[in-house]
Amino acid sequence: MGKTKKVAIIDIGSNTVRLVVYQVSPLGNISQLQNVKLPVRLYQYLDEKQELSEEGTSKLVEVIQLFQEILSEFAVDEVIATATAVIRQAQNSQAVLSKVAEKTNIHLRLLSEEEEAYFGQYAIVRTTQFSEGYTVDMGGGSTEITYFKENQIKNSHSFPFGVVTLKNLFFQNKEPNDTKAIKKTREYVLKQFSSLKWLKPRDLPVIAIGGSARNIASVHQLSSNYPLSGIHEYEMTKENLVETSELFQSMNLSELQNLDGLSKDRADIILPANLTFLALCEKTGATKFVFCNKGLREGLLLEELNQAEEQLYNPDRVVEGVLARMTETYDMNVPLAKKRKELAEKLLTLCQEEGLVELDQKLLQYVHYAAFLYHIGSYIEEDDSSMHSFYLLANSNLNGFSHKERVVLALLASYKNKSLTRKFLQIVPGWFSTQELNLIRQAGSLIKFTESLLVTRVNQIQSISLEKDAKKTYVLKIKWSQDPLAETYRGNRQKKNFETVINKAIRLEFTRS
Repeated sequence: MGKTKKVAIIDIGSNTVRLVVYQVSPLGNISQLQNVKLPVRLYQYLDEKQELSEEGTSKLVEVIQLFQEILSEFAVDEVIATATAVIRQAQNSQAVLSKVAEKTNIHLRLLSEEEEAYFGQYAIVRTTQFSEGYTVDMGGGSTEITYFKENQIKNSHSFPFGVVTLKNLFFQNKEPNDTKAIKKTREYVLKQFSSLKWLKPRDLPVIAIGGSARNIASVHQLSSNYPLSGIHEYEMTKENLVETSELFQSMNLSELQNLDGLSKDRADIILPANLTFLALCEKTGATKFVFCNKGLREGLLLEELNQAEEQLYNPDRVVEGVLARMTETYDMNVPLAKKRKELAEKLLTLCQEEGLVELDQKLLQYVHYAAFLYHIGSYIEEDDSSMHSFYLLANSNLNGFSHKERVVLALLASYKNKSLTRKFLQIVPGWFSTQELNLIRQAGSLIKFTESLLVTRVNQIQSISLEKDAKKTYVLKIKWSQDPLAETYRGNRQKKNFETVINKAIRLEFTRS
């Protein structure tokens, strides 16, 4: 990309119309400068001929003109404007697009069903850990579902119903918890899903995007006193979806409008969405229901960025991409972070060669990522960097990391001692087995010892080995480019951490090359 740029996306949906202004750095860091959502519900302006009425068209023009006034305050490099189901289904869609262009000079790109499904899945595989699964994007007037494998869509379908459609079909002039309406909605959705032969049990996750899924995830977090912030890659079970469905059914409209985590303008349509997601999980035998906070808009943006700089967002390197962008966000010393990671991995290899540790794949991953990000919280404050590192990583929406993996990363990147680790673990009781905690302690101790060897930042290791002396004591021998006074002092103070890794006593032998 070469420079920071600003991209505006106008997203015309059946339920909501939204303007988002993104700022994108050369490394692909994306931040929102402006986000305006209006619950216009254009779907209600479709008349008996399935044409968007003059009132609906005027409403759309009015909203876009408002967006143009907002955009005049930003020097945007590009505007991407799209329309989806409600315009696609309107019999007078071309007349509507022409009217908008005439009145606003904004030329809306009318996405096909296939394109709408494609851009949602495009964002998912570039911002999550999943290379295979089902995706679902439930809007106001349509529901896009895909099955993807090895990051590529194998099957996709757009169902001609969304949350607003289901409300109008089954809940018109009824409370959102009407028993008969719920039964009819469930039967209708299951019948629709049964029309697709490829929609079948595969022991895979269902990954959801969009406002309805986001609200359900948010409600579940709050109702279960979830300890972390952020809902990207938040996981729910089928049983959890039953719980939220029963919660919504236990309330009338007024109560739903005051439910924590649920947007007021979704109170009357959240139950049809929940019923749809639950039916989809039952149909596919889903192992889990996962929310992705990147959707159609981000898919449009990421494809645009990848065209400007090939594979800026690579589905095969999601975690590597987020680590690279974190170095920019938190002004990290990248050469030092790489040196720490490489040295930690070298020490781990030496231990493995001596038969002192088993190179568990999880242990390798933990060391690889956490050594790179060690004490990233010093960006906030050096004196309390452990506390800041844990909070920052545990509560950030990190692409490619599950919430449990986020906590592991936070524990290791903040590692100081057993007492502080126990304190951090108190917020996630029962999340880790004894074996997992032992791995975390091993990896954290190794990273902390590695940091002690880089105390001067400029002294270079010329050679390193781990061997036994005549008394059968393990000796870590390092030859340095400069006099290792500081390294010897710090290394001996922290060698107990290395001894924790190998469960043996060691002696340090540091010399100048």
